[in-house]
Amino acid sequence: MAKLNREAYLCYLDTAFKKKVADVSSSTFEVIGTDIEEMTFDLSPDTERIKNILGQTKTRDNGYEASMESDPFYADPESALYAKLKEIAFERKKGDDCKTLLLEVIVEDTEATTHAAYLREVMVKVNSIGGDTTGVNFPFTVSEDGAMVKGTVTAASVVAGAPVFTATT
Repeated sequence: MAKLNREAYLCYLDTAFKKKVADVSSSTFEVIGTDIEEMTFDLSPDTERIKNILGQTKTRDNGYEASMESDPFYADPESALYAKLKEIAFERKKGDDCKTLLLEVIVEDTEATTHAAYLREVMVKVNSIGGDTTGVNFPFTVSEDGAMVKGTVTAASVVAGAPVFTATT
């Protein structure tokens, strides 16, 4: 059985900072991960096990508190995402000013013409500014914050670096 290489899971943020999945047609996506050796979308399931007076154990499922840490994210003046992160950090933006869209793509078959994709409304918060001698770092956290739509992206658009999302019905 073959396993997927890490580059098969791609995460993109909308640098136009559209706030609703319905606005995806005017989104401009930038891939996250250029300088990152390891990045995981932590699902953080929220469950609790409860034992009642009859000796039965039940599980209460409260969903997920999913988030992802992007660290490092080095300042690159040519990056549209950097421009937004700099604005969030230096202007201490909050609330809707930090909302955008996250596009997750899974490339299971490199010969396919489309790939599975998930579009999510998210909140982006810069954790710190600075770093070591490697460069100015703007590590940030992405947290789910709203709707999700399942769909596809064309393989050609992924290769071109500008994924085109189409919702499935």
